[in-house]
Amino acid sequence: MMRTMMVTVMALGLGLIACDKPSEDDCRKAIENMRTLIGTENTHTDLPGEIRRCQGGSKKQTIRCAMNAKTRAELEACHVVDPIAPASGSGAGSGSGK
Repeated sequence: MMRTMMVTVMALGLGLIACDKPSEDDCRKAIENMRTLIGTENTHTDLPGEIRRCQGGSKKQTIRCAMNAKTRAELEACHVVDPIAPASGSGAGSGSGK
């Protein structure tokens, strides 16, 4: 009885967590918009993989913001971690070893 109740509570909890996850279509739209705003729309990346990461690690509100951004500044205000942006020149995590 206790085990069944724990499983039920866990399932409900996971369901509530999943409620704030964006849809595949919203992730695709957000990624395409991000690529356009950043200037990497012709980059050949693993779009299905990016969509999976988006769905697994993003919230609906953040993705909606990225979908609706009209400028790069608006996109940056969404606080979206952009896995598509070119890494060169970002300064983040780059060590020159000097």
